Amino acid sequence: MDALLRRLPPYHNRYEEVKEQLKMYSAGFYGEKSIGFPLSFLEEKRFMIYHDLRLYDGAHHFQIDTLVISQHYILIIEVKNISGTLMFDPNFNQMIRISNTKEEAFPDPLTQVERQRYQLQLFLSKLKLRKIPIETLIVISNRSTVLKATHEIDAITSKVIRSEYLPTKVRSIDKRYPIEILTMKEVRKLGRFLVKQHDPLDRDILKQFSIPVADLLVGVQCSGCARLPMLRVHGKWFCESCSFASKNAHLKAINDYALLISKEITNQELRGFLELSSEDAATRLLKSMNLEFSGANKGRRYLLEIHQL
Repeated sequence: MDALLRRLPPYHNRYEEVKEQLKMYSAGFYGEKSIGFPLSFLEEKRFMIYHDLRLYDGAHHFQIDTLVISQHYILIIEVKNISGTLMFDPNFNQMIRISNTKEEAFPDPLTQVERQRYQLQLFLSKLKLRKIPIETLIVISNRSTVLKATHEIDAITSKVIRSEYLPTKVRSIDKRYPIEILTMKEVRKLGRFLVKQHDPLDRDILKQFSIPVADLLVGVQCSGCARLPMLRVHGKWFCESCSFASKNAHLKAINDYALLISKEITNQELRGFLELSSEDAATRLLKSMNLEFSGANKGRRYLLEIHQL
């Protein structure tokens, strides 16, 4: 989504929608990262921790933000990084966010984690494991968020906690499950199996937003001023706007192509996307990345990799 926003002109009819969706996903991503610190207080020898697992229960896929496995129980953690005032309304199975007098309804995370628990039970029922309890928690990672509930306050406060309280809450859950159900060998084996069954979501984001490839901005973007396109001059990329120069500025553009359009590219397609006129220069760039390829001559297709920049 970050790549898509970079490649959309600000006047595009989907620009604001993509920008809002990116903001929402970014908040979720940083919320999940933020619970790394409280999770670090859990005893390393007792707990196996997995993030962003996407599994299949036989009928539907389901995703779990954080899964904690012990010999005594399994804990599903759903992380919410939402600012403002959150009002939990179990009557209508919704969560209401109040910010600057504006009210906005969200799906009920308590219902969400209960569904995840049911799906995980289905998933585990196919394994030859002793039945192990599954607990659920909603962790609010934004420290400025105000939490409220319309009623059933005790039931909600037992499931909805702030991130800094997580180690204390886990110790409280420990006391309810003193009996060891799995051996540590079984815990590790289960973890390896979950990772093996993990099925990452690979979305066609242009299709999701109904955006044709022709609407995307092309060229190498300047990391100094974000202008498009940079020029290829004497083996370097040069920005006419701010005079920034770089040898590797094309890597980010190639990442965008792989994320948005295709994981394969020809010399001609590379030239079109980078706005590069020289076939030889494009060939040198492709060779410098040591990419796998298939075919020969003008039909040669290179398999792109996502570069960590």
